[in-house]
Amino acid sequence: MLEPGVIPTSEPLLRVGIILPEDRYTSLSLQIPDHPVYQLEFSGRSVVLSPRAELFFKHTAQGIAFEAEGRSYSAPFEIRIFPQDEQTEPQPAQGLLIKNVISGRDFHWKKYINVTYSGTIILRRYEDRLIVINELPIEHYLMCVATSEMGAACPEALIEAQTIAARSWMLANVEQKHVHLGMDVCNDDCCQRYQGTTFLTPQSVKGALQTYGKVLLYNNKICDARYSKSCGGVMERFENIWPGEAHPYLQVKADDAVEPEEWHKPLSDESNFKYWVEHTPHAFCSPQVVPENELKQYLGSVDEDGHYYRWEEVITQADLTDNLRRFHHIKANNITAISVLKRGGSGRVLQLRITYLDNTGSAQELMLEDEFSIRQTIHKKFLYSSAFTVEQGADQSFILRGGGWGHGVGLCQIGALGMSLLKYNSEQIVYHYYPGSVLKKIY
Repeated sequence: MLEPGVIPTSEPLLRVGIILPEDRYTSLSLQIPDHPVYQLEFSGRSVVLSPRAELFFKHTAQGIAFEAEGRSYSAPFEIRIFPQDEQTEPQPAQGLLIKNVISGRDFHWKKYINVTYSGTIILRRYEDRLIVINELPIEHYLMCVATSEMGAACPEALIEAQTIAARSWMLANVEQKHVHLGMDVCNDDCCQRYQGTTFLTPQSVKGALQTYGKVLLYNNKICDARYSKSCGGVMERFENIWPGEAHPYLQVKADDAVEPEEWHKPLSDESNFKYWVEHTPHAFCSPQVVPENELKQYLGSVDEDGHYYRWEEVITQADLTDNLRRFHHIKANNITAISVLKRGGSGRVLQLRITYLDNTGSAQELMLEDEFSIRQTIHKKFLYSSAFTVEQGADQSFILRGGGWGHGVGLCQIGALGMSLLKYNSEQIVYHYYPGSVLKKIY
């Protein structure tokens, strides 16, 4: 596993969480590929597996029960399945197949997909359920991240820039959300989207090889290179979204070569932001550069069609009161107001007040103090971003008009796509989104 604060001088192995405790899996199916030859190990025992063998694993009181090569087994804690030969460069859609893996965990785009993985698969008991870890070299992982996050049709410069950002974020190793589970990172949007070799392409392999070992540095530390789908025209500061010290390379900055005329500063001012979001200013991530009717070909396979730059949502009383009950254990009869109290430099809401009537008819307030809880609470499927205005609608509903998808910090994926379509190279792209950083090969 990765060591916090350590800059590696050789390519490290990575442990990626594929199935987490919160997924609540008690069984799973796995299929062995035609080649290479795989073997399974547990408790000092080894079983060579036949090509195309289908294995079914089930959590029991005694361990993990399964059948392999015509015999029944029970592993008390852990099972490892891996190729007998030394790992070579992964190939598209080749490796162990795990069925019905969650993609978009806890987000509105949640799906179940079948995913193929190179490297080693580790199954473990965790309390009353199963978890799954994929262990593989980090560069093999990065080959898969680029076209899990974005589509194969993306230009080379975008894939290289995405790979540099993903490598830097991973090796900065700041959050360590899943380290207690023996995982460096998980497979989904809370960390980085990783769908194994399922959508691997020659382009993403090339993107990793051409940027092999390259990271962004600031003050001799690997940059915590955050990124999101669309900033909506202006990037946000790190410290406005997450706790911790400010990162000078994660700034409020226009996603363009010049600041658009529609950006009346500061966007933390309500009237300035309202003007901004009601217009469609030119930006690298705007429809003027990447037309929305062409966007789908460039997006990741699990991304949704939609208006990423500017959007409108109607929030009903039923949806909002249900979310208050679900996430805050509040029984509200009626939502009377949604009030924006504080915005960041990109206009993203950082503090929100929801006023409601409780079961007795008394007025109550709920304060939301961070971008994630605001997006989670305000929309039944997690709101696209927190850059929005609020108006009272018909039938006591609320109309939200907003911009961008995601937190808006660091690299804007659709903006980086726009830059690549405008013939910017990968170095120019990462320096635009992480100003003041330095690109360096560390291994």
